[in-house]
Amino acid sequence: MKNKINKNVIITLILLFSFIQCASLLDDKYQEGDFFYLENKGAVMPVWVKGNQSSGVYVIFLHGGPGNSSDTYSTAHAYNELGKKYAFVFWDQRASGASQGNPDLNTFTLAQFADDTKKIVNLIRHMYKPNALFLVGKSWGGAIGSYYLSDPQNQQLVNGWIEIDGAHNLKDGIPLSWEWAKDNARKRIAAGDEVEFWQEEIAWYNSKPANIDTDYFMRHGSNLNKLNGIYKNPALDPGDTVGLFAPVPFFFYQLNAYYLNNDNQFDIKNIKLNSLMANIQIPSMVLWGRHDGTLPVELAQDAYDALGTPVADKSLYIFENSAHCPSFEETSLFILKMQEFIELYR
Repeated sequence: MKNKINKNVIITLILLFSFIQCASLLDDKYQEGDFFYLENKGAVMPVWVKGNQSSGVYVIFLHGGPGNSSDTYSTAHAYNELGKKYAFVFWDQRASGASQGNPDLNTFTLAQFADDTKKIVNLIRHMYKPNALFLVGKSWGGAIGSYYLSDPQNQQLVNGWIEIDGAHNLKDGIPLSWEWAKDNARKRIAAGDEVEFWQEEIAWYNSKPANIDTDYFMRHGSNLNKLNGIYKNPALDPGDTVGLFAPVPFFFYQLNAYYLNNDNQFDIKNIKLNSLMANIQIPSMVLWGRHDGTLPVELAQDAYDALGTPVADKSLYIFENSAHCPSFEETSLFILKMQEFIELYR
């Protein structure tokens, strides 16, 4: 009779081995700059300040998700190069990445994420007394930053705002993403590429309301990846940096996403911040990938138009050879656009 191995034992061993590996990597990784934790409303959030602190210019990075991490970006070439000129603040949001604590489920709201951002901004200003401070929101970070900056008092603390393929309008963005997937699936069918598979996926999309609840999240995300809607060039996907033995293993992101969406209390699918964004008056830049399937490019103009920033102080740039992650796909051009904006408003 064969011995049966308890699945819970296997999962425990994998997690234990991952934690040991993570601890070793984290110990080496955070030798540069300053590493500390911010506690707020039950969350214990890691913060890493690295780069050229002598510049007096600090850039706070709001990562995607919800539930992801700043880890992939904090070690990426684009941000390392920008870090030679400016100091960057990378932090993992509540219930995200390497964050700890046991925050109440009722704290999983956009308002609370914005309050955490406020605490980070105030902490950086108190600790480092920057000459200039910029806020960058990538994907989900675009929703957090837009909400935070819609308060005029918060705008007084920030020199400029950059939204990168951001989630400021998921109410319109999710249906656009589903239509993008169907349109590109039809192109695959026309090209004779996995015809039966994509016909089945189109039928699935047509039978469901556009949504990103946990029942649909993995399937839609997998389709976007196969359709090159996350990385136009899959070879540029830094997947190895978020693998099993990365400082923040990829499967943690999935666990975080399920945790945040527990009982659907964290309703992000109806977020539409356009009316609040009219309150934003500070210099702003919108950056977007032309081939983004997650948050399609129509949302770039939507963000630009929603901003209350005077036309002379706001800009929109589309990366023609990128999908959802232009910092990885058009790195040199991304660095150039970031530097131009920061130098103009520092």
